Amino acid sequence: MFLGNSDLNPIDVHKRCIGKTQFDFLQLICKFWITENFDFTFTLTKLYKCDARKVTLRNEVISFNDLSVFTETAEDITFDRVTVKHSDGSIVSFENVFKAFINAKKFEFNSDSTLPNITSKTFNELVKTPHFSKLQSMILYNIPEVFDIENFYVYMKKNNTTKFWIEFVKSVSALYKNRLEKIIDEILSTKVFNYKPPFFDIHGLDEEKKNRLFDL
Repeated sequence: MFLGNSDLNPIDVHKRCIGKTQFDFLQLICKFWITENFDFTFTLTKLYKCDARKVTLRNEVISFNDLSVFTETAEDITFDRVTVKHSDGSIVSFENVFKAFINAKKFEFNSDSTLPNITSKTFNELVKTPHFSKLQSMILYNIPEVFDIENFYVYMKKNNTTKFWIEFVKSVSALYKNRLEKIIDEILSTKVFNYKPPFFDIHGLDEEKKNRLFDL
């Protein structure tokens, strides 16, 4: 079965309309082929092929091997409270998840808690990935302070392609927060940008500064 747009129905997330016919996909015995947007995770076991350019995964624990069904065509990727695991049960690092999506143009990663797969090496590994420099946008939520802000800062000053939105966990140390605020102050004092200014969100940041940063 071929499927086109698979936007979620907020009432019956397992039901979709093809033309005027409604299907309950939990009752289908056939496997199907997604051709446009993928946005419903309960179909993973029934998925034959996915050519979707926009892929959204929510509230899911997925194996790295199963992730490969999305990685060749997806350009706009959203992970919302998703954990990717190796066959041995260990968590796949964020950078290795990103590396798999070779055509990524937009990448969003959201977690309810501190991302367990972000380390001090994450940003350096991302920079080594060829398609990272081609991203249009990257949105990250609940980032811990192990994230290498100094290397990001260096990269930021040369970046003319990617719009970054980074929200940090509330528990960042005063030292880390002070460094972030200094970077934010420098961004806000810049008159002419030779780079794309990022948006940082840290707990307790002055609302006026946050709004000015958002406007950029």
